[in-house]
Amino acid sequence: MTDNFKYATKLFGSATFSFLKINIIGQLLIFALSVATLLIFLFQSSDGPGAPGAGIAVLLILFFERPIGFTLITLSIFITPFVLFSFGNKYIISKTVNKILSDKGEALLYPIIEKVLGKIKSNQPDLLKKGTDNTKLKLKLIQEISDSKDNNKWLKKIIIYGLKKANLDDVDFSDEKLSFTDVIKEKTISGLKNVSEPSRNFFWIILGIQILLLILVSTQMI
Repeated sequence: MTDNFKYATKLFGSATFSFLKINIIGQLLIFALSVATLLIFLFQSSDGPGAPGAGIAVLLILFFERPIGFTLITLSIFITPFVLFSFGNKYIISKTVNKILSDKGEALLYPIIEKVLGKIKSNQPDLLKKGTDNTKLKLKLIQEISDSKDNNKWLKKIIIYGLKKANLDDVDFSDEKLSFTDVIKEKTISGLKNVSEPSRNFFWIILGIQILLLILVSTQMI
């Protein structure tokens, strides 16, 4: 039990550190490039500091003077942070999943799965009857895990990630000989094994796009 706790603490400490690196250092770097690109664009468009006018009229003038540059900079400022956050979270989950599987640490996930399944068995036994829509059952499992408040958030994200990739269509939950808990565990782990290897390529692609945009604006090619 102590070893599991130490392993979980180390594992999710690493996940949290990765999250902070991507969503603080990474975001600040991308933001700095975006601001630099915007300032260069404004400086060029005004032929020097202190452009006259303000407000919507100035934005319209900037758009009509350099429509491609203005549009790409605007999209970069408002969309890039969300794209980085989304792909960053997927990277962290993928990295943590691969670490768990390589370390044979699946047992960390089992208590949460067992608790949620026990709750469903008690409160909604009809979900396990023959003919039940397995998609509905999967959604219910995901909802219960997401709503649980006394579990590690990274573990919940990992289990949900595995369940979304799990295929329950070939399972007859009405079979009395079937261990409902064991099947869900097996299917969840199988789903996690389908997760691709973690890659930071998304960050380098975003960074490369930002640098390219900076160069194109600086040289007034757009």
